[in-house]
Amino acid sequence: MKYSTITFLFFFFITNYTLADGFPKIYGCFCEGGIIAGSLKKNDKLKVEGKAIDIFDDGTFIFAFGRKFKDDVEIEINNISRRFNVLNKDYKIERIKGLPRNKVEPSTEDMKRIKSDQFKIKESKKIGIKKKLFTKKFVLPSKGRLSGFYGSQRILNTKPKRPHAGIDIAAKEGTLVISPSSGIIKLAERNMFFTGNTVILDHGLGLISVFAHLNKINVNEGDKVEQGETVGTIGMTGRATGPHLHWGVYLKDVSVDPMSLINSEFF
Repeated sequence: MKYSTITFLFFFFITNYTLADGFPKIYGCFCEGGIIAGSLKKNDKLKVEGKAIDIFDDGTFIFAFGRKFKDDVEIEINNISRRFNVLNKDYKIERIKGLPRNKVEPSTEDMKRIKSDQFKIKESKKIGIKKKLFTKKFVLPSKGRLSGFYGSQRILNTKPKRPHAGIDIAAKEGTLVISPSSGIIKLAERNMFFTGNTVILDHGLGLISVFAHLNKINVNEGDKVEQGETVGTIGMTGRATGPHLHWGVYLKDVSVDPMSLINSEFF
């Protein structure tokens, strides 16, 4: 089932959680780019599409659908299975012009920096805190105009690139960027090639937020932050044509639509 952006936002409110007979309550959004989570008993067994899913020591589990997924998903708990509909999405094509050539077609020397940056980000995606740190409901990390959308195909200076793994919020340089939920700072790195001044926040259970193109960074690695605390300010560092915040969310290596967190509630 495909849906437009307006329909997509509507569906969020009717898919905040799903309860099936004999199943625990499952929170989140059964949608592309969505994420679901819940609590089970210590010795319960969980499978999604036949694959065993980790249950953390506190009984929590979490699963992300990613950008492309089938029309439904099978969830099995203790050998009892149910199928749930997964809402699919039509993705936009975004054309961005005026970027410096090396930011679209990096040189050999640039690639060395890029690989170093990629390694740091990859390490940050590994599961750190094995308990839930995030709050019941996420909030937007900054005020501004939504200028980039999750999953959109990016055409940069006429060059097709990978789909957009997050959302962009355009605002004046210096606009505050706050923590959308609680967590621990996993990375605070300046002058990365593509993402510029970058902060990565660990929300627990393998869920992280990436804040890119910042002007100022107001936190240090290892800092514990609560929802609403300042982590930095909007800038245009790295690959950017104007001041904006890129907010990306990942569950390990699977990208999540940040708006699915804004419009859902968790346990």
